[in-house]
Amino acid sequence: MKVDWKFTNWEDGEQATSEAYGDAVHGQGSGTIWLDKVNCIGSESNIAECSHSLWGSNNCDHGDDVSINCLPNDTFVRLVGGTTEYEGRLEVFKLGRWGTVCDNGLNDTLSVVVCRSLGLPWNASKAYGGAAYGQGSGPIWLDNVKCMGSETGIEKCSHNPWGSHNCNHRKDVSISCFSSTDIAVRLVGGTSENEGRLEVNRLGIWGTVCDDNSNDKLAVVVCRSLGLPWATSEAYGGAVHGQGSGTIWLDKVNCIGSESNIAECSHSPWGSNNCNHGDDVSINCLPNATFVRLVGGTTEYEGRLEIYKLGRWGTVCDTNFNHNLSVVVCRSLGLPWATSEAYGGAVFGRGSGTTWLDNVNCIGSESKIDECSHSPWGSNNCNHRDDISINCLPNRSNDTTVRLVGGTTEYEGRLEVYKSGKWGTVCDDGLNDQLSVVVCRSLGLPWNASKAYGSAAYGQGSGPIWLDNVKCMGSETGIEKCSHNPWGSHNCNHREDVSISCFSSTDIAVRLVGGTSENEGRLEVNRLGIWGTVCDDNSNDKLAVVVCRSLGLPWATSEAYGDAVHGQGSGTIWLDNVNCIGSESNIAECSHSPWGSNNCNHGDDVSINCLPNGNFF
Repeated sequence: MKVDWKFTNWEDGEQATSEAYGDAVHGQGSGTIWLDKVNCIGSESNIAECSHSLWGSNNCDHGDDVSINCLPNDTFVRLVGGTTEYEGRLEVFKLGRWGTVCDNGLNDTLSVVVCRSLGLPWNASKAYGGAAYGQGSGPIWLDNVKCMGSETGIEKCSHNPWGSHNCNHRKDVSISCFSSTDIAVRLVGGTSENEGRLEVNRLGIWGTVCDDNSNDKLAVVVCRSLGLPWATSEAYGGAVHGQGSGTIWLDKVNCIGSESNIAECSHSPWGSNNCNHGDDVSINCLPNATFVRLVGGTTEYEGRLEIYKLGRWGTVCDTNFNHNLSVVVCRSLGLPWATSEAYGGAVFGRGSGTTWLDNVNCIGSESKIDECSHSPWGSNNCNHRDDISINCLPNRSNDTTVRLVGGTTEYEGRLEVYKSGKWGTVCDDGLNDQLSVVVCRSLGLPWNASKAYGSAAYGQGSGPIWLDNVKCMGSETGIEKCSHNPWGSHNCNHREDVSISCFSSTDIAVRLVGGTSENEGRLEVNRLGIWGTVCDDNSNDKLAVVVCRSLGLPWATSEAYGDAVHGQGSGTIWLDNVNCIGSESNIAECSHSPWGSNNCNHGDDVSINCLPNGNFF
């Protein structure tokens, strides 16, 4: 509740320092609430002379009762809940009770006033909201505190009336009074004084720094504060110089670069983090030039991309990469680059050790990879399944080779693609039958009724998953002409391998077997000379319409039956989950599971009657 009153208390002709408080700080009253919206100028001789709402008219309860102190004591502050006397939740003593301060409108000038009033360092002090040092209890004494920084105590700063706020203890203010001169840094675990894990000493305790949001401006500040070269300094995440131990002092460190000490950079409250020592920051104040190599290929022109940094070889993650990366890498190696390609998904094998770079974004004109935009060195959310490979001189003698593997004939199987000397598979994300049209036509096989299937219908492949999100229009001459992710870049596994069936509807014959006339019987399908049956899963009379019409038999009142009513067949069950619209000219044109793929037995064989008799009762 906001209190707008002005009270004047006169003693011996001098104005006293009376105060008005909201939120029933002296306890709740009872009965009638007589006044609301009381606004005094200060010169009134009686409260009734102040502006106010009608007597007894209000929108309050007794939790909003006003209290008055005609001779308040001085205000006291303390810091509670920190690891030392220099930090903690800000608490204010008023009317015999300790209470807290709300973080509305908070900035560091409040910490300057509080720390100086406590006789503590203040030149690099910080104020934090959000109950960084835990939630307090009792009254929330102050809200919207606005200090200029020159005040001698918090009560001299502008603020809402005492006890008036719209907060809860989740918004309690905390203060840290450390000076930048209290902080020391060192580099540990490197091969020279110029590099190592960044450690910070705060009041005699050494701890580490988390790599959240870190960048090379942090390295600039640290190296300069140590008197080391800083112009080309670098900051690395992922504990590349080994994990530290003990306290993680700082997280979310954001330096401008002009700070004289790490304590002056923006950061989370000291000791507050959501990290572990696998996230420790390392610094190199005088890095060597980066070298790169290609590993695991059959020639010097190709292989897994590896980078030498800080005395060790590591890899590059495939997040957001493109072929501009291969242009930069190949040119820096003195290799052909005009038609170079970059692949994700560890197509030349998984590396080991550190993943040095992630989110590498090259324009293509850079002279080396470290000039490309990238995440901080060693900072990534990848594993070695995501390692990038490079081919500086891909084979352009012919189009990409494809094959179908695992089917019963050459017309069907798992789709495999040959690239960079390896056969790999295609992921089924975004799959449709236009892919099968392109693949079958490029293989010289029938395509007019071809089908593409996901979920490894013809078994899981192995090796690289070369393509994902393949989108064909149907007119392409080869799969590589279709839109797709960069080669080797995917979020799949081999359970999602694509399969293709290239059979044409003209390759399919049907017959009705075991009925009392030519118009009825068990439905059998001939595929490449082999007769088999159809499973009754999801079948309906539209299947009968298509079959009867394709046989030149009456179809208008035709019916389809399950459960082998015309006897069980034998051999292959060719089709399952057949779903016809009714306008198809052949059963092969209906939607269905891959040929030969089913979860049925011959007790589920479909039968057809093209000219059923009327029902008799």
